[in-house]
Amino acid sequence: MHCPACESELHELRYEGVSIWTCHACGGELVPGEALGQIVNLREERFDTESRAILESAQPHFGVPTVARERELRCPLCCSVMDVINYAGDSGVYVDRCPGCQTVWLDEQELENVQVLMERWEHEAPETLRKIAGELEQARQDAVRETEETFCGSRLSFVNALINRLLDAA
Repeated sequence: MHCPACESELHELRYEGVSIWTCHACGGELVPGEALGQIVNLREERFDTESRAILESAQPHFGVPTVARERELRCPLCCSVMDVINYAGDSGVYVDRCPGCQTVWLDEQELENVQVLMERWEHEAPETLRKIAGELEQARQDAVRETEETFCGSRLSFVNALINRLLDAA
């Protein structure tokens, strides 16, 4: 099997308990789609302070910049053209995913960046939730109040209120 980025031979190895393929020439890694989630959740690999510091101040980035979409990679497994996605929707780590077999191509250091970011976000999530807990509770109460005010007991009223809410949100 050949690297989609540089055409060098890919080599299979075990990483965090799953089989992945790596390119010794460019440092990229090919990961089966379902295995990427397992790698991120397993957390066997530990990263040095320098790797963590690089991503410490990373802020969410949405979408995929044009420059990231300029190259066209083909999946080494099924030959489909791979789509560029922003991992987790806002990580700023742009990976290539095969729409056919869901295999993911990660350029050099992208797998490690994904792991470090996910660990950081998991660590920060409880504090962030504590900070916005009041806002979340207020939003929940507002939603309950709006639903109670709109719902009059008939299914038709409920469906009508739901449709109106969807139209208001659009």
